[in-house]
Amino acid sequence: MLKAMDSEELKNLKMHVEAGNFEYEGVWFPPVTTPKVLQQLKDFEVRKDDLILATYPKCGTHWMSELLNLMLVDGHPEKIERHLDEPHVPLEFGVPPHFNVSMQDLIAKHASPRYYFTHVMADLLPPQVWTVKPKIVYVTREPKDACTSMYRFTNAVPIGKQFSWETLFEDFVTKKAPFGGWFDHSLGYWAHRNDENVEFVTFEEMKKDLRSVIKRLEKFLGLSITEEGMGRILEHSSLDGMKKMYAKIEQDHPNGKMHTRAMGILPFIQKGVSGGWKAQFTEEQRARLDQMTKEILAGTGLDVHYH
Repeated sequence: MLKAMDSEELKNLKMHVEAGNFEYEGVWFPPVTTPKVLQQLKDFEVRKDDLILATYPKCGTHWMSELLNLMLVDGHPEKIERHLDEPHVPLEFGVPPHFNVSMQDLIAKHASPRYYFTHVMADLLPPQVWTVKPKIVYVTREPKDACTSMYRFTNAVPIGKQFSWETLFEDFVTKKAPFGGWFDHSLGYWAHRNDENVEFVTFEEMKKDLRSVIKRLEKFLGLSITEEGMGRILEHSSLDGMKKMYAKIEQDHPNGKMHTRAMGILPFIQKGVSGGWKAQFTEEQRARLDQMTKEILAGTGLDVHYH
């Protein structure tokens, strides 16, 4: 049973997280998981009716998560099944504060149909994903904004190792960022964009025309959303709507903050804007990442979105 962490548990959590990132199969991971937990992914049993949200970190994970939650219940937030006795963390995470229990162990006990999320690259997903073929929704974001949001989020959490902007930027462009390089991560899922069980979405598409994204996902998931439901979904998936839903979770459940905040501390819901990188990047950094984007995405088709 999930419970709020006491001072001793927070101390242990801080010591664990401060151990720093580690490398697993050529990809860097934060200490909220372990090599043992990641190895478990190879044997995780996938079900055909699973719905998996995959994202690169800080690319709209919780926005899309709430959007999908609302779509599954025609926009009625009170009908969302949230598993509030568990932390709201990805499949590959350990359960805080000790991380000796995997989220996979908890999700394995959920009744079907299950809905869970992950930040791992496509080739590190449970192998059964590509044979059982559950539905996968993938979300990515303009790389400069992803980098900026990762920096702000990482240094806002009052536990764990703090990074200078220069260090995090260098990690981002040299594939040492948590969960791997943005290009490898995004292109890995982009390669599956035409698979019948994969829907590739960008944060910018959601910002520009959320209704159209909902219609695409409605068709992909085989749902039938009413016009009234569409109105409710748009209302509750707005920034204000999500803040109200999360405030109610915190108010109604004694451990609600473990569901609405990272480690129960930092709110998952941030500004949710595009272009925030402009206040963070130097001109040299912008030019460097833009050139990488142009060269690496050239001819992939993803360059239509990011160029």
